[in-house]
Amino acid sequence: MLLEMNVNLNRGNFDLSTQLAVKDATTGLFGASGAGKSTLLGLIAGTLQPQTGRIVLDGKILFDSQKGIIVPREQRPIGAVLQQDSIHGSETVKASLLTVYDRTLKQRRLFKPGRLVDLLELEGILDRKTDELSVGERQRLALAHALLKSPRMLLLDEPFAPLGNTFRVQLMPLLRRVSSEFDLPVLYASHSLGEILELTNQLIVLANGRVLRNGDFGDLAREENLRDYLGVRQIENVLSVAIHSHDGEAGCTLAKLYGTELALPLRPHLPADSVVQVSVRSSDIALSRNYLTGISIQNQIKGRICALVSMGESILVQIDCGSTVLAGITPRASREMSLQEGDTVYCLVKTHSFCYLAEPDTVPLRRGVSFAEMSSPRQVSCGQGDSHRQVTGRH
Repeated sequence: MLLEMNVNLNRGNFDLSTQLAVKDATTGLFGASGAGKSTLLGLIAGTLQPQTGRIVLDGKILFDSQKGIIVPREQRPIGAVLQQDSIHGSETVKASLLTVYDRTLKQRRLFKPGRLVDLLELEGILDRKTDELSVGERQRLALAHALLKSPRMLLLDEPFAPLGNTFRVQLMPLLRRVSSEFDLPVLYASHSLGEILELTNQLIVLANGRVLRNGDFGDLAREENLRDYLGVRQIENVLSVAIHSHDGEAGCTLAKLYGTELALPLRPHLPADSVVQVSVRSSDIALSRNYLTGISIQNQIKGRICALVSMGESILVQIDCGSTVLAGITPRASREMSLQEGDTVYCLVKTHSFCYLAEPDTVPLRRGVSFAEMSSPRQVSCGQGDSHRQVTGRH
């Protein structure tokens, strides 16, 4: 067991009492705002101390109230990018990176500063002082610091909120690669289930300072008392797409999603190459085993089935289309199509089933649980042990 903790913390009106065990695997920490995600990560990182309890990481005691053990944050084998963190000082970005690197034991070093400078696009700010950086630049520098520490576990608290879609597209594959290649577990906190599912299917569900459940998303989604909290009854897939062009005669706006062209409701005011978010309900996605011709449905997005979750009157199909998309179908449809994990399918979506999230008349989302980012075709994987493939789509 990598991480074991059983702690209690009372802070004003908020009470956290958590018993948790995390194996040597990347895990998502999911919960609404105020659930206690940031507090829990702070306790593990060492920025907060519980009143009572015990925290053990990889056999090393980080906190034990009975034994009087409190390991300071800087001595914990943990890299963390936390919301309450801030980078102070007047040293340059280059100097701060070298300082962290020099403090890391040679035998533990996973990254060289130059590699992270390239990956996180820090070259243009190397000579600037850390207290002159923007919020996004500070966030990228904090992630570089966390990785240079070569930790036993990486903690990330809503890491992409200040960075925008462009860096999110670049950094999510980096996190997956770091986790797998360097055997570095990530504890990733977010109120977006879809963002977590891009990284891992393993979840810890947190509410009001308590762990409700932990385990595989597919298993948790089968538990009726968790479905409302997870938001899987009327699921909205939220997709970031790049506007390509407008066809007034055809009555649609064309956009790109992972190399696949999508036909969206016509919005001629949207500039070409701009990135916008659109949503589509899981119940508005039909599935086909083959690309279809001679039908009125304009959008057919190719993907691979990662999981089939039985939910009584419906089947929730988790599909890797470059990022997770969730479709709701009937058990009869699943049975007649003989759907299995690993099968290739096409997600069929009518043009007017898409809604633009930025429009004031858009129906509010109950919960966006699946996200996809605009990108060129890339290598993705569907679960552990599967071979990589290139998502190109047909249109």
